[in-house]
Amino acid sequence: MDNTESLITAVERHPRRNGRYLIYLDGQHALTVYEEVLIKHRLLKGERVEADKLRRVLEDEEQQRAWSDALKHVGRRPRSEKEVRQFLKRKEYTEPLIDRIIQRLKEQRYLDDADFAALWTEQRIYSQKKGSRWVKQELQQKGVAPATIQEALDQVRPDEEERICFELGLKKWKLTSGTSQDKRRKTAGFLMRRGYSASIVGKAIRRIIEEAADEDERSEDSELWEWPEE
Repeated sequence: MDNTESLITAVERHPRRNGRYLIYLDGQHALTVYEEVLIKHRLLKGERVEADKLRRVLEDEEQQRAWSDALKHVGRRPRSEKEVRQFLKRKEYTEPLIDRIIQRLKEQRYLDDADFAALWTEQRIYSQKKGSRWVKQELQQKGVAPATIQEALDQVRPDEEERICFELGLKKWKLTSGTSQDKRRKTAGFLMRRGYSASIVGKAIRRIIEEAADEDERSEDSELWEWPEE
């Protein structure tokens, strides 16, 4: 066992990073630690640090750094468990440490795939006007379990998705030039690419055609109207 000891000769606040401290051993800057690690291991000026304790300090420091990185990552926007794991792997943390961080995030409710899937689905369908197929594919890519995805999609009322698809398609129809057949093909393709199912797109196209026909009829009636003679 290595019984080498070092003397903490100075402890200074980091000049640019809040909550971090510079630790000097035997007159040389040796490491930078989080305040939590500083307090846990009583890293005070004048204390002697054995090699074994220094190793534990470094392990706790890495864990605290991983925790801080993970919190920043989930703080930017909701994340799936797979996304956080991939992020921590890119930071080159070990698998056992990543497992501990993931478990801690779950325990403190920073990470929950069910909540994530529900929020993601609501934002995509109502704000970005994407179809269920699009949302399902995205959540699959983010590693969310099939049952969890289905549970989130089940919260979307079919008539609501049909309404959104119809309104989106109607706007596209009005902006599309060409024959009625051209407009039908282009509008249907547009809606399919946004992730709406064939059945929902079919209903939307039929409603759009009816709407367009009604508008044309109203327009013709207006043109045929004659003002009565005085």
